[in-house]
Amino acid sequence: MKKQKALCVKKLTATVYFLFFLSMFLTTPASAYIDPATTAMLTQIIAGVFITLGVVFGVFRRKIIMFFKNISVNRTKRKIEKQAAKKTAEQTAVKTETQTKEQSEEEAGE
Repeated sequence: MKKQKALCVKKLTATVYFLFFLSMFLTTPASAYIDPATTAMLTQIIAGVFITLGVVFGVFRRKIIMFFKNISVNRTKRKIEKQAAKKTAEQTAVKTETQTKEQSEEEAGE
């Protein structure tokens, strides 16, 4: 399974590299001008998004972590409850089977 994943990742990486370099060779020059103010504005927008995400993560970090911990805890609880229910069902089945045998032995003894 790991070998298949590694092979798939290698193929994907090779494909991405191939397409990137192919696009570099097939480009045509554009006589266009990007204003420095535009570049600065785009840089500020991107920086603002990253800063906002950092602040949101910092403020809600504990809630986010507890959310994912609760998911794993709830899964574990459900798994334990299923196992307990299965054991209880098996014990109940054994008890009823034993009681049925005892009753049939008592009836046969009479």
